[in-house]
Amino acid sequence: MTQLWMITYDISHHKIRRNISKHLEDHGKRVQYSIFECRLTKKQQQTLKKHLDTLIEPHDKINWYPLCNHCEKAINWQGNGTPTDPNDYYLL
Repeated sequence: MTQLWMITYDISHHKIRRNISKHLEDHGKRVQYSIFECRLTKKQQQTLKKHLDTLIEPHDKINWYPLCNHCEKAINWQGNGTPTDPNDYYLL
């Protein structure tokens, strides 16, 4: 079973920020510059979280917001926003 996560980050060092971004792009969809929506199993979420923790500096921040099914159905988009389709990306 998967869950939709909104993952945001505030990373000061450009190289680390780029590396974090690449890892998140492998797991989900960028919805803004530092915001991703990722549909993950519990194991995928734990593995990704542990890996990202090895990349960041003590002053950096990554926030994980779980979106329940009810919350996911209540998401609204204005302008160019579109729903996250689980088939938009593939794990390699």
